[in-house]
Amino acid sequence: MRTITNYILILAAAFSLFSCKKDGEQFNLQPGTFTTNALKASATTVVLTPAKENDTAITFQWSVAAFGKQAAVSYILQLATPADTANNWAKAKTFTIDTKSLKYAFIVKDLNNLLNGMGLTPGMANSIAVRIKASVNQYNGAESTVPPVYSNTRTLQITSYGLSLYVPGDYQGWNPGAAPQLAPVAGRAGLYEGYVNITGSGVQYFKYTNAPDWNHTNYGDGGSGTFNTDGAAAGLSVPGPGYYYLTANLNNNTWTATKTTWGILGDASPGGWDTDTQLSYDPTAQVWKVTAIMKQNGSFKFRANNAWALDFGIDAAGKLQYADNPFLGYTAGLNNLSVPADGNYTITLDLHTAGNYTYILHKN
Repeated sequence: MRTITNYILILAAAFSLFSCKKDGEQFNLQPGTFTTNALKASATTVVLTPAKENDTAITFQWSVAAFGKQAAVSYILQLATPADTANNWAKAKTFTIDTKSLKYAFIVKDLNNLLNGMGLTPGMANSIAVRIKASVNQYNGAESTVPPVYSNTRTLQITSYGLSLYVPGDYQGWNPGAAPQLAPVAGRAGLYEGYVNITGSGVQYFKYTNAPDWNHTNYGDGGSGTFNTDGAAAGLSVPGPGYYYLTANLNNNTWTATKTTWGILGDASPGGWDTDTQLSYDPTAQVWKVTAIMKQNGSFKFRANNAWALDFGIDAAGKLQYADNPFLGYTAGLNNLSVPADGNYTITLDLHTAGNYTYILHKN
């Protein structure tokens, strides 16, 4: 009897040891939790500038999300507009974080590209909501039945800088990387303008893109002089080829296209203040030119389409500035241009670099 009892005790002990070992190997997932204010940001107000494009703009850090002992947790950083947070962050920009890291830092140019890709207006502070999504997967990588958990949301004020708008279209093979650009208007957040020589025949279609590729935001036809960010939208269009003044207003998603020819007008020019002396476009040099007899005792201006709707004067530094412009309005206090002496001049107007318009007066 004693022998049998001892045998039973030995079996019971062995079974107990085996059960403990099995229990010790089982790591059951638990509903996830974040500590209060788990997500922190190195700043709450950020102003981005091109001069510091390779510097760190902001750094996010967060504490570990708890899903039970030894759970393998994956983290995703999410950024969204306040309007999108009300839509369950459906359009949030996401960044998958290395599983061993609890930190993510943006450099200026990457964050700026991101904000421009979200359709936010450059040059003004925009509210951006940020949070961390934490989740766990099964051992085979499949999605876990344990739902993800989200950190607290940080709301930041970030001012981005304007990127050029590229103008790919029929006339140049729909290649954003080789497309001419519209430039942001200094001091006028969300406004872009520039000149594009559109070639071909018949109706010409094009789009605006905010990067030299199709991987970011592109703007197509929204109807009645508007555009939208639907990548499948039809292109914007002009009725035929020509040298067009193009504008874009990202504040209200409107655009314009004005076909132009250029001339000079003034008492220093052959036609006086009554008749425009026309310039001819040189597509190879991308400039407008005319050779004319000019007078020192007088002045002149560059103007488009024989009208005082779109024309240039010069500022105190001698740089071309719009005097009249239907998109930007009237600029007071500008001077007319003049020549230093009577004679035969070749006059060149260069509008091909958006936002940086120049002219040359060459005495022959």
